[in-house]
Amino acid sequence: MALSSANGGNAPKGKAKAAHVNMMTDTVIANLPPDALRGIVRGLLGFEQNLTSHFHDLAAKYLISTKPASTLSDVFKNNETSIVPNSSFFETQSRVRCLMGCGFGFESIKTLTDVLQELSSKFGKDAVADKQLFDSLASIDGDIVQAVTAVQKELLTGSGSRAMTSSEQEILKGLRSTLSAWSSSHEDQELKFAFARGYTRLAEFEGGGSVLPQKRQIATQSSRKRNHISETVQLGSLEVPRMFAGLWQFSSPAWGTASRAQINADFRKHVDAGFTAYDMADHYGDAEVTFGQFRSSQPDSSEIYCATKLCVFGSVEVSPEFIDSNVSQRAANIEANSIELLQFHWQDYDDHQYVQAAKLIANHPKVQNLGLCNFDTQRMDELVEAGVKVVSNQVQFSLIDLRPTFKMAASCRKNNVKLLTYGSLCGGFLADKWLNKPAPNLFDKNMTPSHRKYFEMIEVWGGWVLFQELLSILSSIGKKYNTSISTTAVRWILDHDYVGAVIIGARMGISEHVDENLEVYKFILDEEDQAGIQKILDKCKARDVFAEMGDCGAEYRQ
Repeated sequence: MALSSANGGNAPKGKAKAAHVNMMTDTVIANLPPDALRGIVRGLLGFEQNLTSHFHDLAAKYLISTKPASTLSDVFKNNETSIVPNSSFFETQSRVRCLMGCGFGFESIKTLTDVLQELSSKFGKDAVADKQLFDSLASIDGDIVQAVTAVQKELLTGSGSRAMTSSEQEILKGLRSTLSAWSSSHEDQELKFAFARGYTRLAEFEGGGSVLPQKRQIATQSSRKRNHISETVQLGSLEVPRMFAGLWQFSSPAWGTASRAQINADFRKHVDAGFTAYDMADHYGDAEVTFGQFRSSQPDSSEIYCATKLCVFGSVEVSPEFIDSNVSQRAANIEANSIELLQFHWQDYDDHQYVQAAKLIANHPKVQNLGLCNFDTQRMDELVEAGVKVVSNQVQFSLIDLRPTFKMAASCRKNNVKLLTYGSLCGGFLADKWLNKPAPNLFDKNMTPSHRKYFEMIEVWGGWVLFQELLSILSSIGKKYNTSISTTAVRWILDHDYVGAVIIGARMGISEHVDENLEVYKFILDEEDQAGIQKILDKCKARDVFAEMGDCGAEYRQ
């Protein structure tokens, strides 16, 4: 049936169609379960990255329009034995995390201060804390870390950072005073240092050093004798194990939160097992500071190595002062005179200042070795040809993402650059639990953005049926060496001569797979193993993945 306009003529077809679609779209949105809606939004943002800024703008408007009119109250309640979080605590925490992600760092700090003040008013000197409360304290501590990072980002300008206003300074002062008062009012060591991570991150940001007493004695004893891994690689002046522990968990509360004591205990367990090289970044929350405090307190600190990053995402003016400020901050954060490996990321290739920046970093007295992060072959070659000494490039590489084999490998061999690889387990898909399983439902509440990213890559690579063939051969090889699919997949990466090390995520204080990760050093793949894997790879569409995603690191610049 034709629609008519108010004056009796036919309505413009496009407008009528748009109105109809909008109404039906709104009906779908109104009736989708929350988990499904989240999955769809994540899919949209992954499909069209330009939507991200619009998403943040709308989320920010929502946060402004729903700002609570009154001060927080009843975030915690008393039960028979302790203080426990109320339902409003979790609602407030969700809001705080949204504030941090949408650029309202100071507002998130103010809200966290209110939460702490209410907790302090209800938690007397003789009160007892149970596990539930300690878990809540650890999550607040982690949120303080992220909130300070959000403040740091909020102050960034093209030429550095702007000065804080007097009201912004008062907000930080309020948090600092509240944290100090909490520490002073408790004798119990776990309670006294419950917010050590947040306090340290705040003090580091303000540049005054932490006045909160720190537990500098960190246990160095473990249930195992210190293990020395024999499989190492030379990265410039460094000889390091061929497996790094990645600390990107510190960049978001989505990975979980843990107390400083739990994190330090896991650090020590990793070091005792032989994992002495750690990958972090300037934007991974308090990863640098936490690592630095742990390492500097250890008797074997000289055998523990730091690979951090200097990342330039926006428009800046490169100068010796700009580079010196960033490098010096990295060194200060890790409590060291110099950085063993500083990895350089530059977002905008159209801005050719990256050559000048790389030269300044490589020649800086506090940088022992320069690595790159997510550079493509063309720009890596450009730096090498400009005389920059590059020892490594951190890129994605797995049995599904074979892009380094097309261009990067030849350049690495020619220029003696080693790859530090991440994503080598394909977001967890290269694991026993996916063998003989149907393709995942990407709208399941347990599916993360990482799962979606890698599943879509699997689809381009060859699909779920071929992926099952790959898992099957990896499982057979794993049984031969009494190990897992994951370990076999990592071993395949390490057996490439241009790969220096594989970076495996370490969720310090939350979960660990130390013993499983050690198994990768117990075997190498023989010709039969390699042939079996290659038989599957010959069927895949690796070149299609390369064509769709571009060379290494291109996915971050689309």
